[in-house]
Amino acid sequence: MDILTLIDKFFTAIENKDTDTVADIYGADAKIWHNFTNRIQSKAENLKTLQGLCDQVPELHYDIIERHQLSASRVVQRHILRAVSAAEEVCIPACIFIEVADNKIIQIEEYLDTGQTKKLMNLKT
Repeated sequence: MDILTLIDKFFTAIENKDTDTVADIYGADAKIWHNFTNRIQSKAENLKTLQGLCDQVPELHYDIIERHQLSASRVVQRHILRAVSAAEEVCIPACIFIEVADNKIIQIEEYLDTGQTKKLMNLKT
């Protein structure tokens, strides 16, 4: 599978709240960093965070603004994450760098608008 197809599969899995597929896409030692915590999450920690987000938010959608393959193993994407409930929508601008090896995501560096991230935590369902 080429790298861009893998990245599509990754974001589609998140939109579908399919954390099993996300787990399969991650390498065993995947490292996920976020600017708002400035620390690295393990695969297990990130999947737990992602599952919590999926449980809290009725609908997730990515509006991809741009995506560029920087090398054979690295992609950068700028997007807006839309978290939608019956009561409201929170839009989070983000930029993400993804590193791939052997058809697995091995590293993510994600930069989010932290002001909007706080709104996500208080999203009314």
